[in-house]
Amino acid sequence: MVLVPIEHLSARGMSATLARLAQEVAGWPAEWIACFDAGFARYWERSTHLARRTTTWPPPRRRHVVVVRDPLAVRPYVGLLNTSAWLLYESDLAPETSDPEFLAYLLVHGDWVVLTGEVSLVAARSAAWWLQRSDAECAAFAAAAARTPRPDAPAWRAIAAALPWLRQLHHDTLNPPLLAIPERRIPGTGLLVPRPLEHEPARLAEVCGRAAQAAVAAYHSRWRRRAPRAVATLCDWLAGDRPPLLVAGAGDTILWDPEQPDNVGPLAKRLQEADAVAVAAIQDDLGVIAARTRAFLDAVVEPEDLSCVTADFAQNGYAYLHRTRRLIAYNLDEPGMERLQGPPLPYARSMLGARTAHEWGHLADSAGWVLRTVSDAEHEALCAALAAELDGIIAAAPAAVRRLTAADLAALAGEASSAGRALVALLLTRIPDWRTNLVARAFMHPEERETYARHNIRSLRDAYAAPHLWRMLVRYLYEYQYLCPPLALSQVPDPRDFFVGSTYFTNDFFETGVLTVEQFDRLAVATGRICACHRVDATRLKLPPPPAS
Repeated sequence: MVLVPIEHLSARGMSATLARLAQEVAGWPAEWIACFDAGFARYWERSTHLARRTTTWPPPRRRHVVVVRDPLAVRPYVGLLNTSAWLLYESDLAPETSDPEFLAYLLVHGDWVVLTGEVSLVAARSAAWWLQRSDAECAAFAAAAARTPRPDAPAWRAIAAALPWLRQLHHDTLNPPLLAIPERRIPGTGLLVPRPLEHEPARLAEVCGRAAQAAVAAYHSRWRRRAPRAVATLCDWLAGDRPPLLVAGAGDTILWDPEQPDNVGPLAKRLQEADAVAVAAIQDDLGVIAARTRAFLDAVVEPEDLSCVTADFAQNGYAYLHRTRRLIAYNLDEPGMERLQGPPLPYARSMLGARTAHEWGHLADSAGWVLRTVSDAEHEALCAALAAELDGIIAAAPAAVRRLTAADLAALAGEASSAGRALVALLLTRIPDWRTNLVARAFMHPEERETYARHNIRSLRDAYAAPHLWRMLVRYLYEYQYLCPPLALSQVPDPRDFFVGSTYFTNDFFETGVLTVEQFDRLAVATGRICACHRVDATRLKLPPPPAS
């Protein structure tokens, strides 16, 4: 696969630097790059236009673009980098199997999949796109849909066949009905379905759903091969190496325990039906956990002083600290991961390494091994400065925003002296996670740091209702620090551009008049000063030099 990263995307497509790399390293012909750029530019321009005309259309945002070479190498429809990436195939860039019109709609479709969390209904929900397209543009899309070899090709051909009726739908603002006749509304889209077409969206959804299921089934079939030898190799490694970790299964059942290294029977039985490539990947995953764990434990000066796991440690995810064993657990049946089927998802192993380091970092922070480097008075001054900045911004916000958020700010403030003070208190609840990452960063490899940052810098629109705008701002201010010194988990050259362009921050705060760029910068600096007044206690934890890439 090839990654077109956010920092190399603009409204016109990919940067010249990335285009040169794509040609020299990935072997992309110039025609592919031209198709990508033309499709991305159309996506950006048209989505911007639609979002200005109706609130039911999501504005464009920059996300990573993952372009897969072998269509069956990556599970279809998977949300990579925490929904911050589109998944395309090389055939989507090749003029003989695609078209800029086809690629533009693929990006639109991907946005709606993220927005709605489903696949089959997206073709109808995104129909406003076709209300604005010309006959020639629709014909170009349909011709490419007929040529595409994508694993889910029947879905795109069904959409092309549905264009005549999709373009007849009404819309509250884009194509309002001339007569007040009963029409079925598609919730959250502004679309209205005339009575003669009322069954068509369900029919299209059924076809798209079947195509999606067939694509996923073809992926699974590609990798379905049992691996008794690979299982034996994994079990022999566990028994001989005794890595400091737990292998878990459904219901938190422990399938392998380093205190009983030769008892590999439960694990071997669970792996009987696993794909060969999955078993090999599991061994590689466990090797990463073992390496990060050993690096951390080797850095602990007095192991007996290490904190115990508390009940609030989440028992899920890429890897997690087991609440009773003080070891990292790796669950074969982790929901959504499909660890027993097919190869691992792109970036999953980098996230696994980062998560392992993060979990040990939590334990170090719980033990009190991350110290505050300023006095209480100095810390209070830093908090007061941020609160004052927030209070000034809230007071100057547009009247509609103040009305929308007033009740939530009042509820949040409680006995706080101001809304800004209440929001700073909310920020301080995230400082333990900052301290954790300060520890974890030293044990992450460079690609793990980058993956962790890109996984966590994401849009928060789905996590906060509109009246909670100020809470969302504080969360953004905290997560922006992942890109800034001293943490600097990512090496993106322009952290602010990367952040505001990939999260809808520009749309929600700059374009609405809530913030200016200068105010954001002042808030970010003030937040950074609060975060930065911490350091790891070298008498407790001897941090290793940064791992080589």
